[in-house]
Amino acid sequence: MHKSVWAAIMKVRGKLAARKGCQDMRILIADDDRELVDMLTYWLRAHGHQVFVAFDGEQTMKRWREQAPDLVLLDIQMPKYDGFEVVRRMRGESNAMVIVLTCCDREDDEVRALELGADDFLRKPFRPRQLLARIQAAARRAVSISSPMNGSSITIGPISLDVSRHEVSRNGTQMRLTPIESRLLHLLLTHAGQVLTTDTIIERVWGYNEVGDSGLVKTHIRHLRQKVEPDPGSPRYVLTVPGVGYTFSPQVSAESHA
Repeated sequence: MHKSVWAAIMKVRGKLAARKGCQDMRILIADDDRELVDMLTYWLRAHGHQVFVAFDGEQTMKRWREQAPDLVLLDIQMPKYDGFEVVRRMRGESNAMVIVLTCCDREDDEVRALELGADDFLRKPFRPRQLLARIQAAARRAVSISSPMNGSSITIGPISLDVSRHEVSRNGTQMRLTPIESRLLHLLLTHAGQVLTTDTIIERVWGYNEVGDSGLVKTHIRHLRQKVEPDPGSPRYVLTVPGVGYTFSPQVSAESHA
């Protein structure tokens, strides 16, 4: 893996300077594979990003609290405590963006990390350009989250979303959302009654234009249902359209006034 990653980095290094200054971010790389960390650090700094590194779970939390990075690239398999515990602790303190790095044959790790609150995942071995696409998408989300258009609220029936506060209420009961959950619900509400494909959701919510993993959307939909549905096992509002995608039922408005 490392040889292929380094070869890809060397192949594009002549083009890196032209990309500096484009949504520069403070990035924490947390992985006990020091060779991989060194390569990614070189590459990301060449793109103009500020990079911090950590090699175990304890050090990751220390660096994260000290440096307040915009984005964390987090390996699951780390000593002292693993990436799952790191995500759990981070989510107890903030909504920082987290992309987990997983092994290609560990889909259960991906699901568990997303359930704990990670925003996205990338499977090893990955190409540097794949990682860059994820980082650029994260930067666009960060700009979108802080933009004036996100200061509005939207209400359909008993469901009300405060976009700027990342809060949803159902019949007056408030629940906190992660930024990804907030973007996902906003997309569904503003397209109520329309069926959105998985690829459309990935493009609009996560911000990258490649074919996505349906499990990424499915896991976040499940989390969203736990916060907006009276019975998440039998959803009334956020509905699955088999083989296509998801929709927010416009019938919720009529039901709320029944």
